[in-house]
Amino acid sequence: MKVSLRISALVLATAALISTPARAQVLVETGILGSPKPRRDLGDIWDKAVNKEPSGAKPTTKPGASRPASTPAKPKVLPDSFSGETEDPMSILGIDVDVLTRFSSALAAEAAKRGEPPPLTRFKYDELGAAAGGFTPRQYFVLKARVRPFCEAVAARQPPPDNLTLSYMPSEAAAIRPRCSALLPALQLVR
Repeated sequence: MKVSLRISALVLATAALISTPARAQVLVETGILGSPKPRRDLGDIWDKAVNKEPSGAKPTTKPGASRPASTPAKPKVLPDSFSGETEDPMSILGIDVDVLTRFSSALAAEAAKRGEPPPLTRFKYDELGAAAGGFTPRQYFVLKARVRPFCEAVAARQPPPDNLTLSYMPSEAAAIRPRCSALLPALQLVR
């Protein structure tokens, strides 16, 4: 495909050269002979955006080396928000009896703080609940996002969600199901 495309471009360029003045000839030849820009894949674009590298920074080279000196990799910090479209919620935190016990106390602490003035932002409430349960704010957010739909389905006597965004291991479902009667009212208080 590329070869036939280049041949077609060469034929068009030759035809253009024959019928155009010398000034236009330079433009056509420059366009044909110029190398195409290298394409960057989505991973490169994402890494650059996440690491926020300055565009003017050039890697340093060691004396006598032909390649740039490698810099130590920066640790990537996971964002505090969660997107089910780009991440696997099961990889954030496994749900078991111990986690649900801590989660219950975290929900109680968040609900108690919501009743007190002054009102806080949603993120601040999540930080407070996370600290009370011994979770990171991100783990706490994901727990709320996973446990609420499961318990709502159980309360409606429907099967829990099982799709790419929300799925549960059998051990997780066995741990959550008997605690839904206590967790669902607390989850509805902290909406």
